[in-house]
Amino acid sequence: MAKVNRSLTGTMGRSWLKDAQFTPLAFLAPTIVLLVAFAFIPMIWGLALAFTDYPILLSPKFIGLDNFRRLKDDPVFWASLRNTFSYIIGTVPPRIILGFVVALLLNQAIRGRNILRAMFYFPVVAPLVSVSLLWQWMFNTHFGVINGILRMLGRAPVPWLTSSKYALPAVMIMSVWKTVGWNMVIFLAGLQGISPSYYEAAEIDGANRWQCVRHITLPLLRPIILLALVISTINSSKVFEQVYIMTGGGPGYSTMTLVQQVYHSAFQSYEMGYASAISLVLFAIVMILSVIQFKYLGARTDE
Repeated sequence: MAKVNRSLTGTMGRSWLKDAQFTPLAFLAPTIVLLVAFAFIPMIWGLALAFTDYPILLSPKFIGLDNFRRLKDDPVFWASLRNTFSYIIGTVPPRIILGFVVALLLNQAIRGRNILRAMFYFPVVAPLVSVSLLWQWMFNTHFGVINGILRMLGRAPVPWLTSSKYALPAVMIMSVWKTVGWNMVIFLAGLQGISPSYYEAAEIDGANRWQCVRHITLPLLRPIILLALVISTINSSKVFEQVYIMTGGGPGYSTMTLVQQVYHSAFQSYEMGYASAISLVLFAIVMILSVIQFKYLGARTDE
């Protein structure tokens, strides 16, 4: 009888162990299936299409590196690449700096800070299409609110969205306003994780507020800064909706970005192979920028 009980116990134990190993996979299975179906397979397919001539209505035809050779002589591609880098440089630093400053201010014990936090975060959850249409109206040369304020101040109206000089900066202003709240929340979470004892010890030693920020807050927030920087760079590199709605890539190609050119090549010119080649170049750029950020900032977070 004892042998039978031990045998049953061992069998039940092995069965329970199998169930315990299977249960997490059962919960993860739907997510894994969705990732494979809508992320990994399209990614591999897009990589393969970059080396083909694929006009959608016909079968893909392998052409090797011809799409990438074509990029070298495409002025629209170089304009899109330049505009994409300009957009990254013009939006990522303001997002990080303003988000940190706002988080620093709203981390203080001030009246109504929860309302202020909600006000700064509201643009993040607002639909991007609606926000783009709103700013398109605000930037209108003839009846926009911004030019109305300039007229009240005795200034001439600015052709924000119809001038190649101002169109891209106008889109940058809108994008920074839209995303500062997200960085604010990330930095607020980091600030609230810093023990007040650090600041108390620094104040006892005679440190002022700026010295506390420089020598305590910033070093302890390096992992958060790295996170915000990488995600902001990735989001800026794939800007599309606000450009498509506010300027359509114009005037000329002054606001054309790489994602905008991918859209035009794929769904207006029906050159899926060429669009995939541009997408692959954009992917490589994002990877290089992310590796550089992790190499230089990630190493400091480990110190």
